[in-house]
Amino acid sequence: MQRKAGGRFVFFTLLWLAAGLASCSKSPTAPPADQSASAPPASSAAPAAATAAAPAAPVAGPMAATRVIASAQYSLDPNLRVDLLEVKRVSGGALLVRWRIVDTAGSQQNTGLIAGEESKRIRYGVGGTDSSWAWSELYFTDPAENKKYSFLMDSDGNRLLDVFTGDFHQGDQRENWAKFPAPPATSTKVTIYIPKFPPFEDVPVS
Repeated sequence: MQRKAGGRFVFFTLLWLAAGLASCSKSPTAPPADQSASAPPASSAAPAAATAAAPAAPVAGPMAATRVIASAQYSLDPNLRVDLLEVKRVSGGALLVRWRIVDTAGSQQNTGLIAGEESKRIRYGVGGTDSSWAWSELYFTDPAENKKYSFLMDSDGNRLLDVFTGDFHQGDQRENWAKFPAPPATSTKVTIYIPKFPPFEDVPVS
């Protein structure tokens, strides 16, 4: 009886150990997470990214240089140059002409002037000297009509222009303009006369 009981004990002991080993071999695994619930939708993430990477403000480019239609030299001194800048029709049946006069002489160091000595000046103006000119010398002609046009004046007799007259020193630049009666619409080119400079022939009218 004792041998039979001992065998039964050993049998149940082995059966218990086998069941324990089987339960240990199966490691518990967590159920798969619901990704659709935890991950934000793609549409909601896009605005955040766009906000974080906001586009930089546009940087202004360099200013465009003033266009020069043509240039000419002063009849009394080659260091004085005129640049014709614009010839265009404007409101009121007028023609606007813009030009710039530039003293192109070099700096004082290049001319051998001592400190404190006045640089060479070029006189450009009206009245009393060899370099003077009359207002009647400022005009344009229309080759198609064979007609001359002087600058406009207002009802009080004031000239509709801003023209510098006086002394130019090395490096000086002066902007000038004047209004004239516009030629007929069929006239597309004119000749501009600026006092003491060669005429600008066949200038397109914009």
